[in-house]
Amino acid sequence: MNKPPKVETSATEDPPGCGGSGRAPTTRSYAPDGFAKALEHANRRKRQFDEHVKPLSFQPGDLVQCYDARWDETHAAKHKLAPRWSGPLCIRSRASNSYELEDLHGNLFASTAHSRLLRLFIPRPNTPLAKYVNSLQQAREQNSAASCPSDPVEASTLPAMPRPETRFPLKREDNTQPK
Repeated sequence: MNKPPKVETSATEDPPGCGGSGRAPTTRSYAPDGFAKALEHANRRKRQFDEHVKPLSFQPGDLVQCYDARWDETHAAKHKLAPRWSGPLCIRSRASNSYELEDLHGNLFASTAHSRLLRLFIPRPNTPLAKYVNSLQQAREQNSAASCPSDPVEASTLPAMPRPETRFPLKREDNTQPK
């Protein structure tokens, strides 16, 4: 009968197949394959994401709503029905994909808000906000870079928007927050 050859090992060497130098070459040979597959998977996910993302671009003066993502991470029952979208806000300026927002009375609301957290505000017909939007569109027909409406709307007729923290305060040391 054929017997496997006897392998002599010294006391300082790892025996083959015990995680020492005998297995290292095969383990190292799998690492580049796994890394290449991870890169391929990441590229495939990025392509799929990029196909479905809609590029958003707002101009100064546009009315938008801002999504409050802080409520996504809380588990308190009183926050479950909290409104996630703010009231109407005005774009003050733009820096790449982020925008500076102000409320309708000109007070700073957010110094930076990413475009993915914004959506265009569509006012109800026959309201002061609808008049503002129509007037802004008319001004942009004459000058594409216009940021103010051609027919100014009185600030007293515009709704006052409370900050979300005043409606639903979110404590920083909230026990329902994940740590």
